[in-house]
Amino acid sequence: MTGVISGGGQWAYVAAAYALTALSTGAVLWHSWRAMRKAEKRSDALRRNRT
Repeated sequence: MTGVISGGGQWAYVAAAYALTALSTGAVLWHSWRAMRKAEKRSDALRRNRT
């Protein structure tokens, strides 16, 4: 049957899908953390300038 992953290939596909999901999740978390840190620095700077 064409188009069907069978045998050991299906587990490689599953492992690759999980790896891609984990890497993508890590990238989103890292990007969000960096954006949060940048926003906190801007907020702290504005707070210092206001007083």
